[in-house]
Order: sequence, then structure tokens, then C-alpha cells
Amino acid sequence: MSSLDTRQRILRAARELLESEARPDIGLEQVAKRAGVSRQAIYLHFGSRGALLLALAEFVDESEGLSELTRRVREADTARDALDRLAWLNAEYEPRIRAVASAHDLARRSDAELEAAWRDRMRARRALYTHVVRRLEDEGELADGLTVNEAVDLVWALLSSRVHEDLVVDRGWSRRRYEDRLRSLLRLAITREARPGPGFPG
Repeated sequence: MSSLDTRQRILRAARELLESEARPDIGLEQVAKRAGVSRQAIYLHFGSRGALLLALAEFVDESEGLSELTRRVREADTARDALDRLAWLNAEYEPRIRAVASAHDLARRSDAELEAAWRDRMRARRALYTHVVRRLEDEGELADGLTVNEAVDLVWALLSSRVHEDLVVDRGWSRRRYEDRLRSLLRLAITREARPGPGFPG
């Protein structure tokens, strides 16, 4: 087995464990056993648990096509369409990344490298929200009296992983219900007029 194959095998095993165990604190011994390799092999390929989590986040983003999903938001025909697609992206992607993101979120509190990587991910997410909000402003769709920064903050809050966890995981909302209500809330919160659309009450 090649070095690349072993690396991919470890990453797949780590992801499977996080998703099946439903807890973010799995150890390297568990990952090694699941992957059928030695613990030393994990250190050889990643160096530490933190480095494994960093690589795992990138692995999931690539496996799930995050760049393509994000591109669909940026290339929407109108700002309102882009805003709707943010709701779609959030509903589509949060379940895919939840287990890995939870592990990263927990571990970053005691790991400076993970914390820096987490902040980079959040900056990238906020940059996408800012792009959409600025389009709303340019197209005259941003709510009166609302600054771009305030609007981005509202989008940030509504699309947070914790909101998804509260409603979908804890309260049992379906993906469709979550996306529809999220789309409605985004329109009500930051657009100039709350015009009815797919999934929009009224």
C-alpha cells in the first residue's frame, strides 16, 4: 500500500469514527484500529492529533465538493438568488461536516494551530456572506438602515452551526423544513422587501 493510500485510509477511518461514535473526542488508538494501521503510522503521516484534524477538515471539504457548492452561491443570477442559495448551502453542507467540525471546535480550545485554522475557515465563510450582502446592496435589495456589516452579522448568526444543531439535531427538523425557514428568515432579516418565494410564508 502506498503512502498516499495509507493517508487516505486513515482520514476515512477518522471520519467514519467521528460520524458513527457521535462524539468529538475519539483518540488516535481508535483511529489506528479502525484504519488497520499502527498508531505510529498516524504520527508518521500527520505528526499529531491536531494535524490529523486539520487534514480531515480539508479532506471532507474536498470529498464533499465544498468549492463547487460555494461557486453556485457566487454565480447566482441575482443577489436574492444568492441569498437563497446560502440557505441551501447551509442545509446541504452542515450535516456533512458536523462530526468533523465538532471535533475541530472542541480541540481548537487547547491547540493554537487548530484555533488559527478554525479562524481561517470562519473568515472564508464570512467572506462568502459579505459577497452576497454586497450584491444585495449593489442591487438595491439591502434593507433600509442596515449596514453591510450588520447584515453579514445577521447572516452569520442565522447560518451558525449551533442554530443547525438546535433545530435539526435537537428539535428534529427535516432538512427541507430547516432550509425553507432559514430562507424566509434571511429574507426578512436583511432584504428591503419580504417578497414571497419558494418556501416563503404567504
